[in-house]
Amino acid sequence: MTPPGSTGPAATAPGEAVPTDLRRLLAFRAHGAARLLLGCRARLEDIEGAAAAGQTEVAVLMAYELVQLSLSVRGLRTEGELSYGRDEAASDPFAGVPADQVEAGLLLAARGREAANGDPARGEEWLERLRDHLRDTEGLLGYREPLPDVRSGSGLMKGFKLARTWQPHLQRVGLPDLLPEAWSRRVD
Repeated sequence: MTPPGSTGPAATAPGEAVPTDLRRLLAFRAHGAARLLLGCRARLEDIEGAAAAGQTEVAVLMAYELVQLSLSVRGLRTEGELSYGRDEAASDPFAGVPADQVEAGLLLAARGREAANGDPARGEEWLERLRDHLRDTEGLLGYREPLPDVRSGSGLMKGFKLARTWQPHLQRVGLPDLLPEAWSRRVD
């Protein structure tokens, strides 16, 4: 992983806005990475498990959560909400996300109903499209190498390194910490 100051601007797709101020860029790259690492990847594993177990409805419901969370990362570039309160009525996971991306993401989740229902090849194709969706979101963050898998032994430490790298920059501009306070608070 590259330190915050050593990469160019985050990748952009045609028609997408680039963060125009430092706080928005920091929120997008740091909090977006944390949201992908801690939220999206966990949901993807749940979807894979549900699809393998033939739990189509669970897989599709989790796919909707995954797509909303992934799109909320994309929205951080412009006007998305820093706190993702999926259980809060006022939370908008699509804030700042182009309408065509929202539509494509929701259609992708919905297609799981047919894809994950019996035919293993179609189910795997759908899962690969979900993985591609996440890779596309991660690519927008602008890191030079893939984010670590925090559910592996080495990835967890790389995840903490990422958080430590960003933390001073976030504090300097008054943005919230990446990790929950309970994770960094001493117990003694």
